[in-house]
Amino acid sequence: MNGTGMVSRVLSALLALALFLDGLLLAVEAVLTALQRPGWLVPRTAWADALSTATWQDDVVQLVAIGAVVVGLLLLVSALRRGAPGTLALPTTTDGVNVRAHRRGVERTVVAAARRTDGVSGAHASATRRAVTVVASTSRRDPGDLERVVKRAVDARLAELGLGGRLRSRVSLDRRGAR
Repeated sequence: MNGTGMVSRVLSALLALALFLDGLLLAVEAVLTALQRPGWLVPRTAWADALSTATWQDDVVQLVAIGAVVVGLLLLVSALRRGAPGTLALPTTTDGVNVRAHRRGVERTVVAAARRTDGVSGAHASATRRAVTVVASTSRRDPGDLERVVKRAVDARLAELGLGGRLRSRVSLDRRGAR
């Protein structure tokens, strides 16, 4: 999972938790109101007095409205934004036949191609609609042209899949293990 996906999941989980807790608080306050008990966290009389005198011209009301619109638009944009594709279309020579490869499968096969390269100790990849990004690890102090060799191996594997012209490859080296 890439960084954007992780951030999106964490933010979604935090928003869901906040909405759940707000709903729970609202339910408890509603039950307490129905039983004519004092509010648990919300001082109802103070809120009722403040809200009954509030108008659209008040700065606080305008700021809250603007904040609600901004948050709503951000949620809408994040919900409508296209995510990473689950599958990638492969070329076919037969009319009417659609062949697709799972994105994770494409990632695994280019990682395998990168790992088979001499000098690469590990690799990971992520694929989008337009590109495959591979980060290869090496323990070589001087990698020389290893990045170019790995890129050639990844490009060759993409060409074997028929994705050479459709997906651009980006390869970088991680030399953290180099001594």
